Order: sequence, then structure tokens, then C-alpha cells
Amino acid sequence: MKPILTQIGVALGLLSMTVLAAPVGKGKNKGKGRGKNGGATEVAQPADSLAVDPASWHLWTASSGEKLEAKFKALQNGIVAVEKKNQLIVRFPLSRLSEADQRFAEACQKTQPRPPMDQKVIDVAAARLDQTINEALQAHQLHPNSASPDALFLRRIYLDTIGRIPTQNEAEAFLSNRAPDKRARLINQLLNSPGYTMHMYNWLADMLRVKDDYGKGAKSYLYEDWLKNQIAMNAPWDHMVRQMLTADGKLNQNGAAGFLLRDAQMPLDGVSNLLTTFLGANVSCAQCHDHPFAEWTQHDFYSMAAFFGATDGFHEDVYRDTRRLLKSPEMANFNRGAVNQILASNPYHLVDLNKNKLKFPIDYKYKDAAPGQYATPDLIRWSDTAKDNPAYQISTSSAQQLRNQFADWMVHPENPRFATAIANRLWKKVFGIAVQEPVSDMDDPEEASNPALLAQLTTYMKQAKFDLREFQRILFHTAAYQRLASSPPEDPKAYRFPGPVIRRMSAEQVWDSIIALTTGDEADQILLRRGDDLQKTDIPNDQISAETVRAVINELKENRPMAKGGKKNGGNGKAIAAFYEGGTPAYRNGLLLARASEIQQPAPENHLLRLFGQSDRLVSDTNTVDGSVPQLLQLMNGPVQEMITRNSLAITQSQNAAGDAARIHSLYISFLSRPPNAGEMKKSLDALKDGLTLPDISWVLLNSREFLFIP
Repeated sequence: MKPILTQIGVALGLLSMTVLAAPVGKGKNKGKGRGKNGGATEVAQPADSLAVDPASWHLWTASSGEKLEAKFKALQNGIVAVEKKNQLIVRFPLSRLSEADQRFAEACQKTQPRPPMDQKVIDVAAARLDQTINEALQAHQLHPNSASPDALFLRRIYLDTIGRIPTQNEAEAFLSNRAPDKRARLINQLLNSPGYTMHMYNWLADMLRVKDDYGKGAKSYLYEDWLKNQIAMNAPWDHMVRQMLTADGKLNQNGAAGFLLRDAQMPLDGVSNLLTTFLGANVSCAQCHDHPFAEWTQHDFYSMAAFFGATDGFHEDVYRDTRRLLKSPEMANFNRGAVNQILASNPYHLVDLNKNKLKFPIDYKYKDAAPGQYATPDLIRWSDTAKDNPAYQISTSSAQQLRNQFADWMVHPENPRFATAIANRLWKKVFGIAVQEPVSDMDDPEEASNPALLAQLTTYMKQAKFDLREFQRILFHTAAYQRLASSPPEDPKAYRFPGPVIRRMSAEQVWDSIIALTTGDEADQILLRRGDDLQKTDIPNDQISAETVRAVINELKENRPMAKGGKKNGGNGKAIAAFYEGGTPAYRNGLLLARASEIQQPAPENHLLRLFGQSDRLVSDTNTVDGSVPQLLQLMNGPVQEMITRNSLAITQSQNAAGDAARIHSLYISFLSRPPNAGEMKKSLDALKDGLTLPDISWVLLNSREFLFIP
């Protein structure tokens, strides 16, 4: 048997340690912010003799006596993440460590992620935002909405922070709490819970177009694991974006490479997407011609795309080798799907060449460049960009460093749009409408509904050092957020934020709330991690042969059976059961009861998530909240309705209450996060006397508009 600290396994303790992510960089030095491994002056020490310093090298000891030298990265749901000197991120169950190291990991957790801002700082920042909002309301002869009652705030903050409604126990604990600062305490608690990672992943996955399958069978599981780990460790946004833009390696080797490899076969589309996503730069039309409604020209677009002109992402020669081997007689006795799963990700490989190969199109019709001419890397500027802006102090002399230089510019605090774009997106996430709509067009911040507010948010994002969690913490503490909601305006530019806007839950919030009704908060602890086996499919130096494939198959069989693929567009929930940490989700009525972030990405077309508007992840920000008949049928007479009304936790808790009134009260708390009013109680009790059952009343609450909307 392999030593405890080198085994590949799951969190349930069948095996101990799991390699999750490949090195951040491989080969050349990727520039500022990447860091170096190791350090001759750092000496690993056992837990009992080392003061708590997560940045130090530490000698971890398993309960069996095996040792591993690594730095602490995170502790979540009983799983410790550490970083080895070769930059591999490794996870293992806390319970497998010595008692001293368990204490050490828990002490490190208190310092990781970065300590939150002092509550006084949060309160002052929130008050200043409120002042800016109130001044705009007064200028337009409008009034702020009234403060929201506790029950409404409770439901809203749960949905906006962790993506689901509170359970009955969670709701009753808050509503019965009489502490004056209970709202602040709840905000901080939720922002540091596992559910926050899941909800933020859903939000980012829609924005970044995260999907399991990149085509031709290539899987992005390592990228998904990497993104979840970044959120769980509260990595700053500028750090995350830098890693995504500068990563090297294969799709099955380096999780951060998954972002650029998403568009490896359409690199120009990839440039357009990243400019729109990270900067709100409306450049998509300029890919083919000068933009008819914005300042961007086709020359501007190709000048920006040239920063990726020396980058190769999809290697056709490797792909052809994999296809030949897949069809060869040598592989005839092996499962074709399993072999393809091993081969498919290897052609996706980010490398930088010695020469920029991007040319203007042969039909280029403008006088500022000739058709077929090589494009010269150059950065776009907005009309308000100062000539001496420090973000523009980059070098384009080395083709292999172009991506690094672009990343330096992109994430620089003085980039004219980077901080503004993410701050505006997060405001929309919290309030339901952005200060400047659409979020994909930030070319002119003066077009915002409140330019002063947008500028203030930009400043706070920079002051928070791009900490997305702490930035949201400020927003949640504003009086504006904690007021009653308003109806969405016909013209977003006319909205002055007297409160948030009324929203229907996102598809992910609907699903995750249904999971909470069914199993409580158990699903918050169940994590899907599929990057481990995918990493084993990396064939070094692209030596594609029957021998190397057999070696991978044998290793996968030895450690964990490979999941078999499901039907096209359908997926197979049971097939991924072996890839969960922290527990295995239940499987009822044909549905896997895991959070939306922890199942197929995106969900199958016939899944409730897709029916309620989950994005197909082909284009950014394409999730919808539009109503439809299939949605009604799902809640009125589908497997979800049957699951909730027959064997859910909400029904069980209600049935265990003493007396009909207490049972009705339990259902209302579970479904709507509030007690019933006198009229609702009377109607419900009368309905029970007339022959209706508790499942019948739960059906009514599930199908109410109040359940689906965030007031």
C-alpha cells in the first residue's frame, strides 16, 4: 500500500491525499505576481515548535507518521489544502493529521483568508455609499424605501450571499435573536461559509462561461476545481485574473489555463470575451469592422488581440495523433469512451512562441494597416485616460512576455476600467440592477445612473485590494440594501436605488433552495472535485502511444474507477458519485441532491436548472429569469414537487411539530422564512379540516410567487 500522504483519494477516508491543481506556471518565468517556489532560508518545522504562520513551510504529519512539507492554503469542510514546493495544491482530510497538525491547521484557518476589514471601516464605507444614494434621491425628488423587516432581510441575505433560502432552524435562530447587531453578525457569518463559495462560483461560472466539455471530449474539471479553490481561499480578483491570463500548461495540467483554453480554437473571440468581461469594453463589433456606435476600431481590436498573437492553445498535430490512436487496432480492446477521455485534453496546451503570428484579415479595408499585415500590440485608451497613466508602462519587445505585459496592464489599479467593471457587476449581483447598464458596456462611466456612486464603488474596490468578499460586505451593510425592494424600472438609467429591485431567483437559487427544503444544509458540505483523475491523463511531452494510454488506464483503475459518460445532453448523476468530498449526495426521483455548483456544468437541458434559465455557458451573462410553462409544470407536477411534498426535511419537521398551528408555522418558516399571518393561519387550518394535508399546503407554498421572488 502507498504511504498515507501520497495516496490519491476522497475525503471519506478511503484514501488520503488528492492532488488538485497543476503548477501555476510551467517553463518560463511568467512575470510579476507569479512568485517563486521554495526558498533556501525557510525551514520546515513540526507543528508543536512553529508559531502560526500560514506563509511558512511546514512539516505536516499524518496520524500514521507519514510526513509532507508544504504551505497551508485553506481549511474548508474538514479538508486541508496545502501547496507543495512544486506549486501543486494538495488536499487531505483534517482527521488524517496528527492532533498537533490539526490544531495548527485550525489556527492557520483563523488567519486565512485575509482578515476581514474592521467593522467600523465597513460601517463608515456603507454610510458614505448611502449618503451618495440619498443625495441622488433628493436631487430627483425621490425618497428612500422603508427599512425591511427581519424576515424579509433574512431571506434576501441568504439568497444573495450563499444562494439559497435559510432552513427552518436557521430562520428561527435569527428571528428569535434579539441582539442589536444580529444583521451584521449574520452577514459576516454567511460570507465566511461554504455556501458563499458555491454561490460565487455559480455567479462567476455564468460570467466566465464555465462548462464541463470544451468539445471533442476535452474536460475542464481542473479549471472548475481551481476556480472553486480560489473563491474558497478568497483570492483577490486581480490575482485570479492575472493567473487566468498568464497561465501555461494543459487543460489537464494547470487549472488556471482553463480560462484561455475555453476559446483555444477561436482566439479572437476569446479576446473579445475577456475585454467585455473584465473591462466592460464593448469591442465585439470591432472584431470585424469599426464599431458603429462606439469609439473602437477594427485596428484597435487587432492591436489588443496581438498581445495573444504569440500564444498557441490548441495543437492540431497532437489532436491528429490522438484521433489516429483512438481508431487504431491497438486500442480496440479498450473502452473507446475511456480512451478518448484520456486523450482529449492533451491537445489543449497554452504555450508562448517566439514570434507574434497575428495578422490583419485579408479583407481589411481601412487605411491604417494593410491586409495580411502583422498586427502590432498596442493598448486601447478611453477618452478619460491620462497620457501618463502608470498602467500603460509596459514593454512589447518580447513576444513570449506579451501575455504577461497585457495582464500587468489589465489588473493594474490604475487601469481605467478594471476595478469599475467588477464593482459594477457586484453591485448588480447585490441590488439586482447595475449602476451602469449593461455591465458589458462601461466605455463611458458618465452614462451611469449615478456617476458619483460608480466612482465611489471603484474607489472602494481598490481600497479593498480587489477582495470581492469584503467589497460585498460593504454593500450588504448599506441601509439601501436593507430597505424594501422596488419594482424594476423600465429605464435602468432612471433608477436611483431607493432600495434593491424585486428579482426572481436565479435558476441556481431556485435549485439550491429546493435542495435546502429537501435535505437542509447538508449539501453545503458536499463538494464535487473531478480534477484529480483528469490530471492523471496528462501525457508528458505529448508521447501519444498505446503504451502511455495503457499506463494511464492502469493508474486510474488502481486509484479510482473512471466515471462513465452519460447520454448526450443528459449526463449521469450516479456516475460522478465517487468524486464527492465531505459526503455523497442523495439520489431521489432521478435527481442528484447536490448544490448547483457541484453537479454537471451546465446542467442537462432537461434539468430544472436549465428550465429555470441557467445559461448554456456559450456566451457570458446569458442566464435568464423569464417565466415559462415548463417551469410551472416542474413545480406543480414534476419530480421536484414529488420530492419536496413526500420525503423532504421540511415536511418531516412540520409533521413532528405539536399541533396543527405549529405544523403550519413550521411550513411557512421553511418555505417563506417567515411565520404565517393571522389570515394565512386561519385558511391553512381550515384547509386541514377540509381534508387537505401538510404536503398539499407545502405544494401551495412551493408554487407561490413569494417563494420564487427575492423581495
